[in-house]
Amino acid sequence: MLSGLFMPLTLLTVSCNRQPSIKSVEASFGALRSVEHLSDPQKVARWMKPWSEMPRSSLQFSPNSIISGGDTLLILPKSAVDIAYTRKSNGIQGSFTISAGPREDQAGITRFFLDFRGSENNRWTGTDDWAKEAASSLDSLKVYFTKPEKIYGYAIRPITVTDTAFLFSSRTIQKSEFPQASGALFDMLIREAAKKGVTYTGVRIFNYEEMSPGKLTIYAGVGIDRPVQTGAQDSVRFKWMPYGHNLLAVDYEGPYGEVRKINEALEQYRVDNQRVIMAIPFHKYLSDGYGYSDSQIVKIRACLPVY
Repeated sequence: MLSGLFMPLTLLTVSCNRQPSIKSVEASFGALRSVEHLSDPQKVARWMKPWSEMPRSSLQFSPNSIISGGDTLLILPKSAVDIAYTRKSNGIQGSFTISAGPREDQAGITRFFLDFRGSENNRWTGTDDWAKEAASSLDSLKVYFTKPEKIYGYAIRPITVTDTAFLFSSRTIQKSEFPQASGALFDMLIREAAKKGVTYTGVRIFNYEEMSPGKLTIYAGVGIDRPVQTGAQDSVRFKWMPYGHNLLAVDYEGPYGEVRKINEALEQYRVDNQRVIMAIPFHKYLSDGYGYSDSQIVKIRACLPVY
């Protein structure tokens, strides 16, 4: 996992064949994957000072820079794992490099080196305050890799299955029919629970995927108080979710259409943390109702079952 696996900050004098580095930190995050967070200006602005401390709305971004007023940070990859940064303001310029190197003795641990040289080994000419901010940014980077909400945009956390028994069904529909068709699917499942003599617990889970342009397959489940017998070919089937199995989860309140982005974030978290997918993602409604349009405000828990 991202948290709890960090090594103490280390002041370095030499490292392998490097010239003296200023300092390094270590994080439980893959070296090659981490480079995206070192080189993408949108992501760099989440951890590098002073930009991480500024209102996001005050920043301008280009493919390789962050700009705030007359203060500019240029970001230029030197190699697959070495990123050069050049800060410019009012005629002053300072260059430094952050490099990512995997620990050979500890899988999944990356050491990040800060060196006050930029592209083409430019000598540091920036201010002392800039140097302190760059050094402090390395500490911020270490903290950044412990916070899924900063990396993935959502507060992803591991939980376990608590709701286990469901009546489940699916439909392929026109995308334009989504609110009405998804609501009708839940209504049908609740009626089926009554027909089968089981109690509907109020738990509603859902997922959908685009099958072709304009068409969706929707999957709905309602919680019931005990198992029932159904056949493999029945349109409504009993599904059992093993109690205590692992889920990656995000609690979310906002426009319903955001669930697609949440599912993408959960999948990226799974890949980065080398978890094995167990079943398709789903979301559980935490507020009353179902049959929502993309723009409606909902309260849900998005989940991805994993080993």
